[in-house]
This record gives sequence, C-alpha cells and structure tokens, in this order.
Amino acid sequence: MTSAPEFRRPRSVADPPELAALRSRLRNALTRLAPRQVFEQFIRENDATICRPRLDDGREIVGARATIHTELVRHWAAAEQQRHGYAKPFAVVALGGTGRDEVTPRSDLDFALLFDDALEDNVFLGDLQRQVLHTDAFFDTYGFRFEPLPFNFDDASALTGTQLNSFLDLRPVHDPDNLAERFIERIRATYDPFAHFLSLRSSWLLRWQQQAGAAERLDAFDIKHDALRLFLASIWMLAGREFRHSHEVYAQLADARDLAAYYFLLRVRCFVHARRPPAERAAAPGDHPEDRLAFEDFASFGEWLGPEADEAARFEFANEVRERLLSARRRVARFTTSVLARELTPGRPVGPDSPWIYRLAGLAHRTSDSCTTPVAKSRAALSLLLAAQHYDVPIDPAELEATFRDAGDWLTPVPELSALFYEPRGSLAKSFEFLAQFDGALERLFPGYARFETSIDARVMRERRYLRGVSVRKKLETLEGLVQAGRDALRLAVGTRRTADPGDAVDPRIEAALLGPDELAAVKLALTTKRLPLTEEDVRQRSDAALPLHERLASGFSDIPLASYYETYCARCEFSEETLRLTGLLVKYRRAFKERAELGLNDDRQVQEFADLCGGEQALRSLFVFTCVDRADWETREQEPARWFRIDELYVKTMRWIRPGIDPKQHLRNAGFSAVELAILEDLGPDFFGGVYRPYAVTFGTDLLRLAEEGEAAPPKVRLLRNGTSRILGVAARDFRGLAACITGELWQRGVNLQQAHLFSAMHYGLALDFFHLPPSTQLGGNELARVIEGAIRERRHIDDADTAGLPSSEQGRTVLQERRPGLYLLRHETALDASGLVYALAYHVFRHLGANIFALDAQTTRHGAFVSVYLGLPPGLTLSAAEEIVGRCFR
Repeated sequence: MTSAPEFRRPRSVADPPELAALRSRLRNALTRLAPRQVFEQFIRENDATICRPRLDDGREIVGARATIHTELVRHWAAAEQQRHGYAKPFAVVALGGTGRDEVTPRSDLDFALLFDDALEDNVFLGDLQRQVLHTDAFFDTYGFRFEPLPFNFDDASALTGTQLNSFLDLRPVHDPDNLAERFIERIRATYDPFAHFLSLRSSWLLRWQQQAGAAERLDAFDIKHDALRLFLASIWMLAGREFRHSHEVYAQLADARDLAAYYFLLRVRCFVHARRPPAERAAAPGDHPEDRLAFEDFASFGEWLGPEADEAARFEFANEVRERLLSARRRVARFTTSVLARELTPGRPVGPDSPWIYRLAGLAHRTSDSCTTPVAKSRAALSLLLAAQHYDVPIDPAELEATFRDAGDWLTPVPELSALFYEPRGSLAKSFEFLAQFDGALERLFPGYARFETSIDARVMRERRYLRGVSVRKKLETLEGLVQAGRDALRLAVGTRRTADPGDAVDPRIEAALLGPDELAAVKLALTTKRLPLTEEDVRQRSDAALPLHERLASGFSDIPLASYYETYCARCEFSEETLRLTGLLVKYRRAFKERAELGLNDDRQVQEFADLCGGEQALRSLFVFTCVDRADWETREQEPARWFRIDELYVKTMRWIRPGIDPKQHLRNAGFSAVELAILEDLGPDFFGGVYRPYAVTFGTDLLRLAEEGEAAPPKVRLLRNGTSRILGVAARDFRGLAACITGELWQRGVNLQQAHLFSAMHYGLALDFFHLPPSTQLGGNELARVIEGAIRERRHIDDADTAGLPSSEQGRTVLQERRPGLYLLRHETALDASGLVYALAYHVFRHLGANIFALDAQTTRHGAFVSVYLGLPPGLTLSAAEEIVGRCFR
C-alpha cells in the first residue's frame, strides 16, 4: 500500500498559506488525539472565529471549516483503504462548496467515492457505506456525518445539471493513484459544455433573474439561492467552457470586489447559521431553512457585537452590515447579469467546430449563406432545426430570412430529417410547428401534406377550430409526454427490467417508454404521415358512394401507393429499414385495434390472428402506443371506456400469446387460495385468466367459493367496480340460462344503458362471473343498483312468457345470425335508432326462442347508428339454418 500523498489541489490553484498551516496542525493533532477530539477542538476554534464581529474574514472561516472536515475524511479513507488492503485505484474527493473550501456551519458536506472498479458487489465500498450511511460508526469516531455517493468511470459521461456543477469543483482528499484527475479528464472528454451552459441559463431565467432585481427585499431572502448561487451561476458558466475549477475562475476575475462581495455573503451566512439551531432535515436536497432570512434577521445584526457592546454601537454596526449586504447583493447580481450578456451578445458557439451559434434571440447558423444547392441548403436548415430540438432552444427569428428563406421552394428530404425523428431529446412537434411557418415546406418533405392539412374531415367539421396539421402536432406532443412520463415512472420503479408478462393493468406510459429507437421513430413517422400514402382501404372508401364526400376523400392525399411511399426515405434520409417497415405496418393497420375491439370477443382465435397480423412484440407494442396516441383526444378512453377496455384486453392477451409470461393464476396462489379452491376458480376458463378481468378472481373469489359450496340456494353477489374511466357491474351467481336476460332486463327498466358485457362460466361447478360495462355518465346511486340486480337474479325476473309484451321493439333494423367459428355464433342487430333496451330484447329472445347460452354482449352507438352483438352457443341439435329461421320469425 502506497502512502497517501500530500494534499493536492487540481489544476493550477495555489493552496492558501493559512490553510496549509491548519492542515499541518490537524495532522499533528491526529497523532496525539482521537479523531473526534480533534474535530471538536478545531470546530470550537472555528465557531469562536465566526462569533467575532469581523466582516472581512469570510474566506478564512469557510476555508478553515472545509479543511477540518476534509482532513478528517482523508484520515478515515486512508486508514480504511489500508485496513481492507484495497489495492485498486480509489479516491475520496470533495465536491461543490466542500471542494471550493466554502463550508459554513449548516452546509452540506459534499464528498464522492471514486473507483476504477465495479460498484456492484464491491465489499470495500459496502463497508464504507455501512460506516457512513447505515450505522453511526463514522459519526461516533469522527463527530460529524456525511453521505458520499460512489462513482466509477462509467458514471462520468452521465453527469448533468447540479451534479455536473458539483464536479466542476472536484478536488482530491485521499487519492494515492491520481484517480481524481483521470476522472476529470473523462468528464471533459464526454460532457457537453453548451448543454451545461443552457442548464445554468434556464435556472437563471426561472429563479435567479428575479432575485437579481430584489436586492432591497427584507421579508424573504434565501442567502444561498438568492445571492451565493446567483454569483456561482456566472462562475460555473465561465468554468464550464473547459471544465475548470471555480478557484481558477476566481483568480482571473477583473475586479477583486466581485469576489470580495461573494465572501462577505459567506461571512454573513456563517453568522446566521451559527445563531440558529440546525433544522431536522432540509426541505429539499440543497435547501436549508437556516438560509432563509426574514425582517427580524436583518434587524438583529447588532447582536453580532455581543452583549458587552452598548446600544449605539450595535445600531451603527447593524447599519454597516446591512449597507455592505445590500452592496454585495447588488454586485453579485450585476456581475452575473453582465457575464450572461457577454456570453450571448456576440453569440456562444455550440461547440468548438460547430456551425451553430447561440445568441440572445436564439440559435443561428454561421455558414448557411455559403450553401447553394437544395441538398446543401436543406442539410444546413434541418441541422439547425435538429440542434434547436436537441437543446430545446428557439431559433433566432433572423434565420427566417436567412437559413430558412423561401424553404418551401427548395427544402428536400436529407439525412437530417430522419435525425429529427430519432433524436431522443426535445420536441419533434415544436420542430414541425417551426417548419409550418414556411408555405410548402412540409409538402416537400412529406408528399400529400399540403392537401391533407387543408382538408376537412368529420373531426374538423365537429370541432370547427383548427386545420388538420394542428392535430398531428398535438399527437406528437402527446407521444412525447407519454414517453417521458413512462421513463420517469420506470426510473422510480424498484426494477426497470420489464418481465415478459405485461401485467393485469395496461399503462400506455410504460408501453411507450419501452419502445426502442426504431419503433419510436416509426410511431412518430406514422402519426405524421398516416393520411398521406394511398392504402387499399382508401381506394375502397373512395368508391363508397354511401359515404359523404369528405369521408370518401379523407385520406391517401399523395396518391402514392403505400408500398412505395416510403422508398425515398430509406434512400435519401437514412431511416432504418425496420423503422420504415414498422411505419408501413402502422399506417396499413392504423384502425386494427379499433376494428378488432368492435368485434367484441377477444377469444383465442382473434388473439392468434392479431398476433399473426403484428408479427412480433415490438410491432404489437408500437401499434398499441400508436393507437393510444392517435385517439388521445378523439374517441378517448374517457369517451369510449368500453372499447378501450377491449383494446387493452386484446393487447394483454396478444402480448402473452407472443411472449408467454408467468402463470396468470399465480396471483390467486399469492392471495392464499388452496389447491381445491383454485380448481373451482380455474374452471372459469383460460379466456378469463388470460385477459384483463383476471384480478377480479380475487375480488369475487370468496363469493364464487361460497356459491359452489351452498349450491342452488346460494344468493348472488353484485359489486360496482371501477377500472379507469370504466364503470363495471360485476355479478357472481349460480349459472342458469336466462341469467343475462334477468340482468339486462333490470338494467333496462332502471334506465341504465349497457355498453358491453363479458360472461364467464365455470362449467363443472355451475357458476357464472359476469361483467357489465356501463356508460361513464351512469348515476350508480351507491349500492342500490347492486341490490336490485341481486333481487332480479334471485327472483328470475324479466324472462317469463308474460314479459314478451313489454319487450323493447327490435323491428327497426336488421338482425343477422352468423357462425364465427365452430361452436361460436354471433347474433348482430343493426339499427339507426338508439340501442337502449335492444340488448335485453335480444338476450330475452336468445333465452326464450333459441335456448342458447350467451358468452358476451356488446352495444355500441356511433354516428352511423347502433349495433348490438350477442355471442352465443347453440344448443345441441339446433342447426344454423334452423336457428336463422327462428331469428327471422321470433326476433321482433
């Protein structure tokens, strides 16, 4: 083990003589006294210095206090490395204010542990964290606490924001292998100075700019955030250009009074901290209640002189402190404002060799005037737009008549166009909003776009507010928000690795966040262009004379067949083949989820067909996310909860078909059901356990077991359930033919409409578990509806011969019976009238005249009319032709 070197300060900053002398005293004391005794002795000296009525020793006080802590941490780290015999490169470094030698009595102590080694399963790191984080071992020995974070070289490129600011001021505390300087070099090689500058400017605009103009305020002043950080913002802007230590910038300031004002603020902070008890915890990381001064604090500066001073002296001294404090606040605010102006007035280059420059008005291109061909001009223009999207900054309005002048005359697809779609940062929607300013620009990039955005479809006619291009940008914004929310949720999750089983509830945010770059770009491109290529569906719709003209001509605006529309994007824009393949699939099957959901029954056949249509997990996920975004504010989950319930169920079942996951009945075992009880519940069948209803097996599990045990006399159980915006009536009962008619008849008599229903039977035990979806506007009336439905089932209402006379009429419309697959039949009634009551009428006829078992019910009302679907199984011996004759004769 090599011995610890003398304390080094990185880069070219000299160590002040008084701190070098203090460090020597500390090391000598550590050879004679226990570390805690050394800490308490030297901190008492520093506290006494703070209480002296001097105003110009701020730098010495904060530097000494930092040195006391860093030297004791060095002593601990060197001893621990030697005790463990840890031979790989390791360092303890001070960061932020600790690294700048600017520690006050209530400051955070910022340290980091650096390793040239894996952090996972690192025994040495684990023991260090045990001492400082999980036990009082370090505190008991050294007398203070700190919470260092571990880093290795893989973390260097991920530093951003305030963490990057902290690492600017890194200096080694214990570093026998010069690891700190290597770490700094790794950061320099990987960080983005311009992004760091924008982060600081954003903080300035959000908070610090307001505080710069509030130097005279006495009722609310946070000395850290409203003054010290105000000064440091400018220092970090200057230091961030080449990732230098703040002390190097301090040494180059033109006016020494700027730095003196900053150290005076630190001196006042020391006094304020010393006269207040420490808060139990900060309001947020980096925030300290002790830093917040109110009027009483500004009036108390005379106490600094101590009790022996007379009232006149205290009065004069308090005036002096307030005068100097006001001067310091004004100076640091003025200093930072001028630094920011100096950075932006001539323009700050985005990078050393970058053609882009950031000015006060926004981002500009320095060399676009030298571009003459359409391709060169397009690459310059779209590269500027890409940079603005990446950094989320505006483009200088002057560029409208420079880089983008007459863009609608020459803009052409180039590789930078695909980069806009693949760019993970910023907003593609904002980029398109910018391009929309130039007449013809988007048409040149996406043939057919001009006809599309000026066309009028059913939605435009209903809303009467915007052209269709606005809806495209809103959908892109929705997608971007969905992806970000999903990524945030995954970061907060215990584990971010998604299992093969998508779970019981579908979260579009998570599904969007799980899309890869190719898939996400495909969803964006499909949302942008879905109405532009000419599809087979567009050809059929144009020839349908029954449709209004605006619906016949609502799509296919480029007249370029889908099969060839995207060819140019592969050859000229460098979209990947996978992105373009998926885009074509999304456009071709853009209505697939809606159309399949309208079929009403997500059985094994439908699921397998849908899995074959999608062809894989990511295509399925892409189509689901596309559908969610495409209908985010049109036929939404809130407006069409029943349809979205079926969409979610189809997605879950298809995903499980493609990627079989955990046993879908495992949650029942986890809930404590025995093997015998599971056998009863499992009899509900694979369709139940493979879909989104399966959580309700636990909800109704006890009821179903009671029904099985008590037999025919067992009363039913009805519960009112919520699933997102869906309102669901759940019914557990003994199964009998006519059960669906009992329930739907009672709902009709109570004026409660029905959107859809799924009915599950336990064939061996005579049980039924049925779910009836009600409109969101349904007034449920507490538990009254559940009680009356239970009564209707017990008394078997609404299924007698006498009920025929009171049936809702089904004469207006057409009723058709057809075979879906062997053993499954669809009875479908279409009418131009409201579907209210028709569900009951059909259920009654199925019971009385067909003697059939009902599996699912569906009722939809659209602008084209109403549709009622009943999925059923015919009784043995009844052929389809005979059943059709009964339907034609009796279903009136």
